Amino acid sequence: MSVLIKDVDKELYAKFKSKAALKGLRINEAFMEAINKWLDDETVKGEKEMMRQQNNATYRRMLPDLLKKSEGKWVVISEGILIGIYNDRSAAIRAVIDNNLQDKCNIVTPISSKETVIRFGLRVT
Repeated sequence: MSVLIKDVDKELYAKFKSKAALKGLRINEAFMEAINKWLDDETVKGEKEMMRQQNNATYRRMLPDLLKKSEGKWVVISEGILIGIYNDRSAAIRAVIDNNLQDKCNIVTPISSKETVIRFGLRVT
């Protein structure tokens, strides 16, 4: 299939063409590789956002009970499932490692009635 793409920045196209040549690819091959990477990245972002929402929903649903029984402790939630409640942050982080959850979307947070704000992936109280 032939495609004509208009209004492409000349400098950007020159860089793209140069990088394709360095990788030993024709322009169409490099373009297809770029499209696939972009689509894969969007799919991963969507899946991570869905997991993040699932974890947050689980935490909000469980919070009243967690506050009654475990306020001040730390909770780990992954894939919408409570992994455990821990006495301190170090133990919660060890649980993430021990359960091989480093590459998953997780909540690791103190159990508190205070509202927290997330900045750069860290909860700030």
